Amino acid sequence: MIVFLRKVIWTVPGFTVDAYRDRLRDLHELIEQEGSFVARSRRFLIEARR
Repeated sequence: MIVFLRKVIWTVPGFTVDAYRDRLRDLHELIEQEGSFVARSRRFLIEARR
């Protein structure tokens, strides 16, 4: 998850591990308890030509 958020910076603008440490810990604990984490998002490809 952290690698993804660092590579796709527009997903969470201003993402750093330090800034989101508490939320990341909560997410880790959720995954440990429930065994998975599901995230959904919409993506759009906009192509412009001149």
